[in-house]
Amino acid sequence: MKGSGVSSLGEMIDDPMVYGENEPSVSKEQLEAELADARLLHKLSIELIQEDGTAGLYKKIVEAAVAIMRSQFGTMQMLYPDGGRIGKLRLLACSGFTPEAENYWEWVYQHTGSSCGEVLRTRRRVIISDFRTCEFMRNEPTLPIFLDGGIYAAQSTPLYSRTGKLLGMISTHWKHPHNPPQRHLDLLDILARQAADLIERTQTAEKLKESEQRLRALATATNDVIYRMNADWTEMHQLDGRNFLVDSETTTDWLRQYIPPEDQEQMMTVIRDAIRTKTMFQLEHRVFKADGSTGWIFSRAIPIVGEKGNIVEWFGAASDITEKRSLLTELEEMVAKRTSELKRSNEDLQQFAHVASHDLKEPVRKIRTYGILLKNELCNAPDGKPGLFTDKILESARRMSTMIEGVLTYSSLNATEQKIELLNINDILSDILNDLEILIQQKNAVVEYGELPKIEGIQVLMYQLFYNLINNSLKFSKETERPMITIGSSTIVEGETSYAKIVVADNGIGFDPEHNETIFNTFARLHSKSKFDGTGLGLSLSRKIVERHGGTIIASGRKNEGATFTITLPLKRQIH
Repeated sequence: MKGSGVSSLGEMIDDPMVYGENEPSVSKEQLEAELADARLLHKLSIELIQEDGTAGLYKKIVEAAVAIMRSQFGTMQMLYPDGGRIGKLRLLACSGFTPEAENYWEWVYQHTGSSCGEVLRTRRRVIISDFRTCEFMRNEPTLPIFLDGGIYAAQSTPLYSRTGKLLGMISTHWKHPHNPPQRHLDLLDILARQAADLIERTQTAEKLKESEQRLRALATATNDVIYRMNADWTEMHQLDGRNFLVDSETTTDWLRQYIPPEDQEQMMTVIRDAIRTKTMFQLEHRVFKADGSTGWIFSRAIPIVGEKGNIVEWFGAASDITEKRSLLTELEEMVAKRTSELKRSNEDLQQFAHVASHDLKEPVRKIRTYGILLKNELCNAPDGKPGLFTDKILESARRMSTMIEGVLTYSSLNATEQKIELLNINDILSDILNDLEILIQQKNAVVEYGELPKIEGIQVLMYQLFYNLINNSLKFSKETERPMITIGSSTIVEGETSYAKIVVADNGIGFDPEHNETIFNTFARLHSKSKFDGTGLGLSLSRKIVERHGGTIIASGRKNEGATFTITLPLKRQIH
């Protein structure tokens, strides 16, 4: 018993005076009674070893406690843990109680006013020599119940496992005020040790029975192959092949019988590693099926570890994944085929972009060149119509050239290998404003920005992003109002990543909020191309650039009130 410090049962039977060293001398009758108690414990020990009917043994333990403690009542309870809390006690056996009392005291909780409840709170033996003077029983609703039942004193002894786990309790009660002598409590400690061992054995047996029942149910319900292996996997036991593998009782030749030669070394490597680390074995591997063909299984085996920490055996199950592997192989072949087709398609697209860049640009350049010559030749016509026609030819050629450049940039964006470097957004904006200087002067526009962050990215793409946004703001400005473009920034943190949040806002013609998302679609145009030139690729390209840098871009507009673009970019490299 935890903390009892009592001599062994055999020593106490041989020398019943062991209790008299620090107590007054006792009479011959008392010694004989205590010797009888020790023999009672010895007899009970033999019965506990034989373990013939657990419920009956619980009753005998309670009756032995009543005899040892010279009490009129006794109980034995088992602790049921309860979700992280202390738990509750359930009555296993009792002596001296009426059926009504047994029913009332079937469960005892931490808050219950009793010696048992106090043990749950303190985790040590509790003795109440007189309920009427017990401090913690004062004002408890259970006090009148004890007194009306003729119980005036009680003791409760916790039952601990040999590892220090609280398992239950054994209690005795008296019809009169009583303070049990230490020699009786010492004998009770021995009985408590036996009671704790019995409860622990019972719980272990119940868990084992439960586990075996679940295992049998699992084996019955599943279609998996079930098998057992000895500790070092040199012998297989009781393989139930489920008509997928050949059944086997015991064999040492399982590796040759079930595993293809070319897979045996890989399997033994995984097995040796599982044995060394005492962890689960799991592997997808080929097997010889019952019909002689080769199939695939996913096999798992769990090590069963003994008391000394050594592996006793392995319990395993294996699932037939032949069809799954076949489908996976077909899928991999399909993916490889589609990847090849996609690669060829991308190559064709790059070739088209090359044609657009070189072959189409040259005819357009000639159209513009000869259009200018023609305009110069006909500019003196009386009605001016030839000049009007040539203007339309030149405008169409210019738009076509712009479209070709946009498609070329958009289609080659992913293929472009660019250097990743730390970029100063302020320097990029300065270059953009320098390039757009004439347009800004023509529009009498104002572009304001403060100190912007440095981020890791691709220089040419980041230039293109902000060029598109500023150029858009200038292009879609109001004719009656001076264009105002503001660029501000802040830093935000999400998880472990820091982002630059950059907002580009203008006071231009704006757009309906319903177009906040569609404005990024390829070739999307919200305004007449006769009034505003362009390809419709600028914002689509901007989104692609932002996403390639691991960021987001959100548009927010109001018609005739301007547009706002919110860009979020990681400060550290996240190029996709």
